[in-house]
Amino acid sequence: MGTETLGLRERKRIATRQLIEHTAVELVLDLGYDEVTVEKICEACNLSTRTFFNYFPTKDAAIGGLMLVVPSEATMLTLIGEHPDDPLRGALAVFEAAMQIVDERPDLLAHRRELFERHPTLLQQHLATFHDLEDTLTRILTRELSHRTEYRRLHSDTAAADEATATVITAGAAMRYVFRKWQNSERASPRTDLLDPALLLMARILRSES
Repeated sequence: MGTETLGLRERKRIATRQLIEHTAVELVLDLGYDEVTVEKICEACNLSTRTFFNYFPTKDAAIGGLMLVVPSEATMLTLIGEHPDDPLRGALAVFEAAMQIVDERPDLLAHRRELFERHPTLLQQHLATFHDLEDTLTRILTRELSHRTEYRRLHSDTAAADEATATVITAGAAMRYVFRKWQNSERASPRTDLLDPALLLMARILRSES
């Protein structure tokens, strides 16, 4: 969704969040991680610390960015329910919703890659959030597959938990591939356009005998 379709209030929120992120990253690149504080970020942005914490829970969250936000269980159930015949598509919809908050500016992404190389712990925080999302989605999908046998894609001799785990891992791998490919492209099309080619590529790899 482009910002031109959003209301003025939401556009201001996005602009403020982007200002905080960009400023935090620039300060760390200029001064070093240990020299940057929430107070320094706020001073450079001309914002109060209260405003800062309305957008980010910690300094690290502003520096590393909110690469994804785990949706509520109700949202996950709604997204899964929109694909009643395809649990994989439901899982992919959840991952896509979780990644909607990603700041897509190429300069910021490039700077963050540099920061992650300098400070690997920032990347570890993103991975922890991704694992939280996978765990929550697997639990919900296991419950849905157990209660709604018609929703299952595999034979009944496969445990619902195993099918859910494999489905979520496959969806997560596809989304990581899509996001990386999209980052390195001209971004003329939405990320979702890359999903089907990604799934076909993964299927070809799995079927390969070489």
